Amino acid sequence: MTLKSRKCAALLAITAVLGVYGAAAYRVELLRQQPYAASSCSSAHCLPHAGTLSVVR
Repeated sequence: MTLKSRKCAALLAITAVLGVYGAAAYRVELLRQQPYAASSCSSAHCLPHAGTLSVVR
Protein backbone atom coordinates (compact mmCIF):
# COMPACT_ATOMS: atom_id res chain seq x y z
CA MET A 1 0.00 0.00 0.00
CA THR A 2 1.18 3.46 -0.70
CA LEU A 3 1.12 6.20 1.86
CA LYS A 4 -1.81 7.89 0.14
CA SER A 5 -3.98 4.75 0.20
CA ARG A 6 -3.08 4.10 3.87
CA LYS A 7 -4.19 7.61 4.80
CA CYS A 8 -7.41 7.13 2.85
CA ALA A 9 -8.10 3.78 4.56
CA ALA A 10 -7.41 5.28 7.99
CA LEU A 11 -9.72 8.21 7.27
CA LEU A 12 -12.44 5.85 6.10
CA ALA A 13 -12.09 3.70 9.23
CA ILE A 14 -12.21 6.73 11.54
CA THR A 15 -15.28 8.06 9.72
CA ALA A 16 -17.03 4.69 10.06
CA VAL A 17 -16.28 4.49 13.79
CA LEU A 18 -17.53 8.04 14.35
CA GLY A 19 -20.69 7.27 12.36
CA VAL A 20 -21.48 4.22 14.48
CA TYR A 21 -20.76 6.16 17.68
CA GLY A 22 -22.99 9.03 16.55
CA ALA A 23 -25.85 6.68 15.69
CA ALA A 24 -25.59 5.01 19.11
CA ALA A 25 -25.53 8.36 20.89
CA TYR A 26 -28.60 9.45 18.91
CA ARG A 27 -30.49 6.28 19.90
CA VAL A 28 -29.57 6.74 23.56
CA GLU A 29 -30.79 10.33 23.46
CA LEU A 30 -34.11 9.26 21.92
CA LEU A 31 -34.58 6.61 24.61
CA ARG A 32 -33.65 9.08 27.34
CA GLN A 33 -36.31 11.54 26.18
CA GLN A 34 -39.10 8.92 26.15
CA PRO A 35 -41.44 8.76 29.12
CA TYR A 36 -40.70 5.90 31.50
CA ALA A 37 -43.99 4.09 30.80
CA ALA A 38 -43.34 4.04 27.05
CA SER A 39 -39.80 2.77 27.40
CA SER A 40 -40.55 0.06 29.98
CA CYS A 41 -43.52 -1.55 28.22
CA SER A 42 -43.23 -3.48 24.97
CA SER A 43 -46.91 -4.43 24.65
CA ALA A 44 -49.58 -2.23 23.09
CA HIS A 45 -51.97 -3.00 25.97
CA CYS A 46 -49.88 -1.69 28.84
CA LEU A 47 -51.29 0.70 31.39
CA PRO A 48 -49.34 3.70 32.62
CA HIS A 49 -47.59 3.10 35.95
CA ALA A 50 -49.10 6.26 37.45
CA GLY A 51 -52.60 5.54 36.08
CA THR A 52 -55.80 5.86 38.06
CA LEU A 53 -58.75 3.46 38.16
CA SER A 54 -60.53 5.42 35.42
CA VAL A 55 -57.74 4.43 33.04
CA VAL A 56 -58.46 0.73 33.66
CA ARG A 57 -62.05 1.01 32.38
